Formats: sequence, C-alpha cells, structure tokens
Amino acid sequence: MRRVLLAVIIVFSAFSMLTQLVSAAAFPTKQVEVIVPWSAGGATDVLFRAIANVFPKHANGQPMVIKNIPGGGAVTGTMEFVKSKPDGYTGLGIATPIITKMNMSKVPFNMDSFEPVIMVVENPCMIMVRADSKFKNLRDFIEAARKNPGAIGIGNGGAGGGTHIVALAFEDFAGVEFLHVPYQGGGPAIIALLGGHIDSVMASAPEGISNAEAGQLRILGVLGPKRLARFPDVPTAAEQGFDFSLSMWRGICVPKGTPKATVKALHDILLKCIEDPEFKRQGDELAIEIVYKGPEDFGEYMRAEDKFYNRLIKVKGLEDK
Repeated sequence: MRRVLLAVIIVFSAFSMLTQLVSAAAFPTKQVEVIVPWSAGGATDVLFRAIANVFPKHANGQPMVIKNIPGGGAVTGTMEFVKSKPDGYTGLGIATPIITKMNMSKVPFNMDSFEPVIMVVENPCMIMVRADSKFKNLRDFIEAARKNPGAIGIGNGGAGGGTHIVALAFEDFAGVEFLHVPYQGGGPAIIALLGGHIDSVMASAPEGISNAEAGQLRILGVLGPKRLARFPDVPTAAEQGFDFSLSMWRGICVPKGTPKATVKALHDILLKCIEDPEFKRQGDELAIEIVYKGPEDFGEYMRAEDKFYNRLIKVKGLEDK
C-alpha cells in the first residue's frame, strides 16, 4: 500500500512540475501588468515604460501595461501588488523607496512579500535646481543652508522614500538643515521645481534629465562615484569636497508563491528587453545606468539594502513606527 501511495505521489509531483514547465514555456498568454506605486513621470515609471516599449517583441506579442498607483509613500500601490494572484501576470516596479519605507514606518508588507525577478538599474542621486537659481554648485548650496537653517526647501519623491532618506542622510553629513518637501513621486517633485514652488530636488535619473539638457534645470552635484556620461562637466559631490554617495536601484518583483518556472520565464523575457538595442538607446537618452542582477543575486542585494537602511534609519532616529 505504501509503495502504491509513494508511486501516486511521485507521479502527481512529476505531473505538477511538467504542467508548470509547459505553462512557463507558453508564458505569457495575456498582458503582464506592472504596478508602479508612484505617479507617472518619475524615474521608476519612465524606466518601465521604456521596457514596456520593447516587451511584446520578446513576450509572444503580449504587452506590458504600466499601472500607476501613487499614494502613501508607495504603500497604496504595493498593497495592491501584495494582494494580487501569484501567477506572473502582476509585477511590482520595486525600488529603494519601498525598502526605506518598510524600515521607517509600520506597513502591512515585508521582505517576504516579494519574489525578486530582475534588477535593472542603479542610478546615483543628484541635487537639482532651476537654471536661474542663485546656486551654481554644491558648495554654494551647502553654504547657504548653513547660514539659513531650515529655510532651503528640498523636494523628494515621497515621505520615507529613498530620495527623502538620501536627503536626510546628506543633510546630516553636511551638517545643515533643509526644509524637506515630499511629493507623490519624482515626476511631481520635478514639476514643482520647474514651477518655482521649491528651491531644489533630490532626484535620481531619469528624473529631470531632459529638463537639464533643455537648460531648464541645473545639476549641482552627483552623489555617486563618477560623473554622469550625459553631463561630463557636472562634478560629483566628492569632487566638491563632500565625500558622500548613495544611489537608487530599480527592478521587478512578483508576489511570493509565484512558481519558479514562471519567475524564470519572466526574467528571461525582461533580460532580453534590457539587452534590446532599442531599449539601450532609450536608456542612454534617459541617462539610465543599467546594472543587471538575476533573481538570486537581486534577492541577496535587496536583503543587504534592507539591513543597510534599517541601520541608517535607526541611527538617524527616523523611525515613525
């Protein structure tokens, strides 16, 4: 009897595995939706719309649809993602701000809510002002902030988000005090800056890149290890006497419980997308720094980032849980 039962279990397991592999081989058979928990026009939104442009070429002709769900510092959109069916047809445009938000505030999700698929980019942060600003470089900006504590406004893509935390960390590093102004995404923050409603913005490419090239905005400094290829004349913070560097990364996750074969199928499609010459051309135009990591490496990277921001937020006393 035990042998019969064991044989049935083995056959059932083999059939289940075969079914998953066949299903993954045909994946996708309908549109894939990627939730971006910020407003349209921000860095994460622009990145995944660029991927969506080439997605059908590598996905049986099926489209990738970007669904913007801003609000709550990315919590609103992330919650809809967490409740979605783990079948590979709903993904999350995940980025640094979601990790910082989890460590800063009490939210109904954690690292176990995500199944990493692919990391696509890692872009350094940068401080931007209007082209007609009195601030010509980072030294001018910091000197003014020292003389006028709390008077210079610096916008970010959401309270508790990545660019907010970076601005707070840089403020502490430089020994100054800014007026932090949150927006529902990097896009709205750039719009506010263009409209003269804020003095500056902590951003991450591609936010504001086209505006800087058009002469509407000025990048005061790049908070990364090297200058941006699109702006070779803009020095890094370190070159201006501020040895500070933090970046924003972006990738795609699916809900926990998604079959491994489906995760691999989606990963393989997305890898072809970021290797596609058309996407690379768009990426160059947007000053996107492509940094690829597969599911396992991306998962390890996310866990390391979670630990880093957990320590940073605790040391700075930024928790509001």
